[in-house]
Formats: sequence, C-alpha cells, structure tokens
Amino acid sequence: MIFNIKNLNYEEKFALLYGIMLGDGCLSLVKGKKKFISITCSLDDDLPFFQEVVSFLLKNFRDKNTNIKIRKNYGAIEFNFIDAKLFDLISSKGFPIGKKGSNLFIPEMFYKDNLLKNIVQGFFATDGSLVLTKNPNKFYPRIEGNGISKRLISQISDYLKKTGMKGNFYDAKRKKVYFDKHLHQKQYRFQFNGKKNLLLFNEKIGFVNPKQAIKFNNFLRYDEEYIPLNKR
Repeated sequence: MIFNIKNLNYEEKFALLYGIMLGDGCLSLVKGKKKFISITCSLDDDLPFFQEVVSFLLKNFRDKNTNIKIRKNYGAIEFNFIDAKLFDLISSKGFPIGKKGSNLFIPEMFYKDNLLKNIVQGFFATDGSLVLTKNPNKFYPRIEGNGISKRLISQISDYLKKTGMKGNFYDAKRKKVYFDKHLHQKQYRFQFNGKKNLLLFNEKIGFVNPKQAIKFNNFLRYDEEYIPLNKR
C-alpha cells in the first residue's frame, strides 16, 4: 500500500520534497538571476510518481500548476521551472546550487524537527530500490540505495538501523567512470536484506513511489503463495 502523503503537515511535506531533491533534484542559477528547480526521473515507470506525489507536493509550495515535461529522447520525465521563492526556501536549508557533487547531507534541522522519516521517504522514492533476487529457488527482497555522497548515504543507513532494520553501509562495487579523463567518482551504498527488513521499512518508513509500493505488494502475494519444493 502506498503511503498517504495527503495527511502530512506542511513541514513533513517540505521534508519529503527535500528528500526527493536529494535524490533526483537540482537547483540551477542561470545568468546569475533565473532560479530554476528541476526534478528528473524515468519515463518508463515514474510517471505515476510524478502525477500522484511530486505534482501534489509542488502545489503546496507554488501558486501555480507545474507541468510535467516528457523527454522521450532521454527516456526521462521532469519538472523544470523558475520559482525564486521555493528555490530560496530549499537552498536556505543547505541544498547546493549547481552540481550536487559528493557533499550532499541531511541538515541538522530535519533531525531536530523529527523529519528524518520524510527525508528518507523522498530519497528512497527516487534513488532507492526494492530488489528481488532468486536464491536459489525463492525470491528474496533487498532494500538498497546508492549515491556519491558518503555522508548522505551513511546518514540514511544509520537512520534505518535505528528503526530496527539490520543492514550495512559500504563502498559500492561499480565499473570505473572517469570524469575529465582523470577523476574517478566513488559511490556508496546501504543495503538491508530479507523479508523482515522489508516489512519494517514499510511499517516505519513507507513507500511513496507507486512503482515501489506495487512491487512490495506483489512480493507479499508471491511470498504467501510460495511453497518450497521439498514440501510439495
């Protein structure tokens, strides 16, 4: 079941939006004065997320409707708009302008106001994954997320552990990607395996991206119907 964001208060909605920005958002200052906000996701399976969640959130912080832009050539959908008031609100909380780089983190104010849950919801909806792996005959779930900011991924991992989930934070294995022909950018990862962790995530955090909520419900149905081969 998808988490009902309509019951959130103003601060919780902002924290959820901030978490989405940490995952797939960007603040851009064009010609020194035009303040652009963009959020980009996959055209393949994130359209319901944009329509039902991101669009709803933006209506709480903007005086006008925000149109979804389809970028078929890139397989992407995006919100890309100028809004100085919302831009300044997001940047005032510590969100970087321009390239986010490896220095992203969750600001202290979200800890003080007990809004970590909503931050994690937003980040996971964009840069998190519910993965199902077969081992050896039955599918097992895995909650995971990746990013180039060691501090951010570590903060999220620590918070999930405080909810009772058991998992790990570590350097992610990936093929080398070189920038400017010389620089190699590392990635970091949190990973929580198994059904118990999955159920705890749903209970303590909740899925706000419809594609992840559907995958969660499909796994529960599969798990209830599964009969081990040695018991048939």
